Amino acid sequence: MSVHIPYTTQRRIITFAPQLRIASNGFCRVTKYRRCRVCGKPDWCGFTADEQTSICMRVSKGSKGTSRNGGNIFHHNRLFLVASLVIARKQAPPAIEIAPIEVRNAVYQELIRRSPAVKYYSQLIVGPNGLLSRGLRESDAQNYGALPRTHKERAGLAHTLSKFLKVRVPEGVGRSTHDAIIGVPGFYQDELGNPQLWGRDYNMPLLVIPYRDAQGRIQACQLRLHRNDFRAGEKKYRWLACPFPFRGTSSGTPIHFTFKPADLLPGKTVVITEGALKADILVSLRPKARVVATSGVSCSHTEIIDAVRPYNALIAFDADCRTNPAVARQLARLIAGREQEIARRQCSTSTKVVCWRTYKGIDDAVLANSPLETMTILEWFATLEGKILAEVKRAWNEANYHPWVSLVKK
Repeated sequence: MSVHIPYTTQRRIITFAPQLRIASNGFCRVTKYRRCRVCGKPDWCGFTADEQTSICMRVSKGSKGTSRNGGNIFHHNRLFLVASLVIARKQAPPAIEIAPIEVRNAVYQELIRRSPAVKYYSQLIVGPNGLLSRGLRESDAQNYGALPRTHKERAGLAHTLSKFLKVRVPEGVGRSTHDAIIGVPGFYQDELGNPQLWGRDYNMPLLVIPYRDAQGRIQACQLRLHRNDFRAGEKKYRWLACPFPFRGTSSGTPIHFTFKPADLLPGKTVVITEGALKADILVSLRPKARVVATSGVSCSHTEIIDAVRPYNALIAFDADCRTNPAVARQLARLIAGREQEIARRQCSTSTKVVCWRTYKGIDDAVLANSPLETMTILEWFATLEGKILAEVKRAWNEANYHPWVSLVKK
């Protein structure tokens, strides 16, 4: 039986349905407004603009294959939202090319100088959730910035930084000084062409966490929201990027270096972990550590593998890699990619997994002086069981990586 939808209802659905955010590869990220059709979650996963295909990062049962980023591919027979047909036909807004690294670094450095985290000392530095409580030193806090909580204050900061950049645009980067700040992730223009920074009002200031490249330049930033400014199920950490409104651009998912590879000899040891702040805290607690961080367990595997190729690697993902099959799958993918690259290039470097008990991240474990255990790939594999073991095996089978064969023979 067909169901008639009145014309007025159709208009309402089309008017208020949020626009799809279509990436250059034709895929869209799920949001709280359009959740994954497979797992129902608002993050990690993606789907095609016509909504005929979902890429789920959590559920593998019933999938038709694996995507390049390790997600599980699901094909759907029909669309289920009335508004989807209309939304899918909309053209994506024209992409804005990301600004050269020299411009981004100059803007972010000046942002941190003009709006440092220490300006909001009681909210961001001290207290139960402050940087000092995480294990950073007072001097380390100078490396972080803050966004004022109101849109009006941030607009003033954007105007100041735009004026700064018109004077300080590095020579040879080929950008117009009129709109040089456009293309720096986090900045966009309003309807009148005025520079703006980030979005809505918040209850508390937002911590700005720089992501530095192999030369120490700030290539992008993440924001950490105060616990009063996000609901359960929403992300606390978000990229400082406004890719869609009025000539904004995406930051991508770059990796973070706490050291300069040019200064570290091949054969030394590098730690791989999640999140730039966690990496910085680990170095603050263990100054001899050399750490590379990805923004998430499913992000930038190729970049991580390239960055640590000359070094022995200690992978220290959060403890949920032992309890969450989706996270364990991503760890397995990174291990497989790294080990296959070592074999292909006939490197003599090693890969090990760092484990600990009770605490979520390695930074929390080190701060609490919790013992760390370093395992070889086979030793780590031997500790797995149940769904975690099955998911790791599945990921390695798909990658044609079979280290457990030698373990079984023993």
